[in-house]
Amino acid sequence: MEPLSTRQEEILKFLAHYQAEHGFPPTAREIAGHFGFKSHKAAVDHVKALERKGYLQLHKGKSRGMEITSNYPSFSGIIPVVGRIGAGTPIFAIENLEETLKIDSSLFSRGECFAVRVKGDSMIEAHIKDGDYVILKRQDYAENGDIAGIVMGDEVTLKYYYKRKGRIELVPANPKLKPIIIEPGSESLQIAGIMVGLIRRR
Repeated sequence: MEPLSTRQEEILKFLAHYQAEHGFPPTAREIAGHFGFKSHKAAVDHVKALERKGYLQLHKGKSRGMEITSNYPSFSGIIPVVGRIGAGTPIFAIENLEETLKIDSSLFSRGECFAVRVKGDSMIEAHIKDGDYVILKRQDYAENGDIAGIVMGDEVTLKYYYKRKGRIELVPANPKLKPIIIEPGSESLQIAGIMVGLIRRR
């Protein structure tokens, strides 16, 4: 296959991220808007080049008629790493994705997976160290005792999740740290997923 230019690689990654977040591909105008092209024709030209090189299949007559072929690893084969969360933006917004892990997500769960990079030692006694990548299965609920990724403020925090007498306790695995107590109506939080695996790079 023909190699991709830097811009073509960027557009293909954008398509994969967008597909993973929304469940459908972007339009040419959305591609143009993301990359700051003056005309959507520039986006169309790049898309046609990706089709010619075998990375995309286009379905004529459809505004979102783009399909990434098996020649490129979509998010069924790699895991996105979510970084800081911009205020008001969904956790899987493009600007929140820092990198990808080239590991088959099916090794961890049948559901959609993503990863967060651990900062600090709050989960050290659960054998989760600073710099580790925790693999989370995307879901908006957790059972008592699950290690969950919780969106609080502009970051994802990793803690044991417990719901007791109406309040929520986020418990660290470090005796030096205190649990975070969320009283009913005191603070909103979002469960982003539950832990299903861990990757440590030496």
